[in-house]
Amino acid sequence: MPLDPLPQIPATKEAPPITGHGAHLARLTIALTELIGRETDYLRARQPREAQKLHGEKSRLMAEYRETLNKVRVNENTLGPKGSEERTYLKKLTDAFREMLRDHARVVLRLKSVSEGLIRSVGEEVSKRNRSVVGYGKNAAQTAARARPTSLSLNQVI
Repeated sequence: MPLDPLPQIPATKEAPPITGHGAHLARLTIALTELIGRETDYLRARQPREAQKLHGEKSRLMAEYRETLNKVRVNENTLGPKGSEERTYLKKLTDAFREMLRDHARVVLRLKSVSEGLIRSVGEEVSKRNRSVVGYGKNAAQTAARARPTSLSLNQVI
């Protein structure tokens, strides 16, 4: 499901009039921040399928973001002098975007460690139950191998 078109930069005191690639970068940063925020909310609510539906749009926006960022870097002078309102506004948007990415990474890592722990526990339990008989001990009792349990591990990137 595609997202709404890129948000318009609100005309407030915070948002100076930015044009060209700088304006496009600002809109992309706002859109990505909102999209990753939604994805993080889905993950927190244990709705990975809903989060997965956003991956296509996120990939497209990230590619466009990288391309636009490179264009802005090549033509830095279009943003005005260092310390200008335009640069300060873009820095503020970028800082909010980075904070959202840090929050998202924390949630993903937490979910990943929980999933890996569950898989490891299930694998160890299955291994314990499926140990083969190695031989017989005293009084003809069967003895199990002292093999180290192996577990199944999966690596799926969210």
